[in-house]
Amino acid sequence: MTEEKAYIDHAAVTVADIQWSLTFFEEVLGMTVTRRRENEGKLQQVWLDGGIQLIEAPEEVPDGQAHHLGIRVRDFKGTLAKMLAYEGVHPVAGKPEKWVQLPDGLLLELFPSEK
Repeated sequence: MTEEKAYIDHAAVTVADIQWSLTFFEEVLGMTVTRRRENEGKLQQVWLDGGIQLIEAPEEVPDGQAHHLGIRVRDFKGTLAKMLAYEGVHPVAGKPEKWVQLPDGLLLELFPSEK
């Protein structure tokens, strides 16, 4: 009998401004929307092809907010520079350069793609 090996299917995170976050992931990381959920014409949830689900929660940040997302990118230095040029995005003090924080507190850890 083989042991079950688990893999993450997706990471769901709460964000304060879903439209800002969606634009960031599309423009900086080239991710595209695979599914969206709206209520009364307002975007509330979106799933991206990178396995990320964004859920808007502008009033509160629940205890279950993700700590960080690890993301593999082809051009590590170029992507990092593009991220840091985005308004409100900054490096995380005391961490290696691969760590950035988005305006609503979400932490991203960048990794170069394996070749």
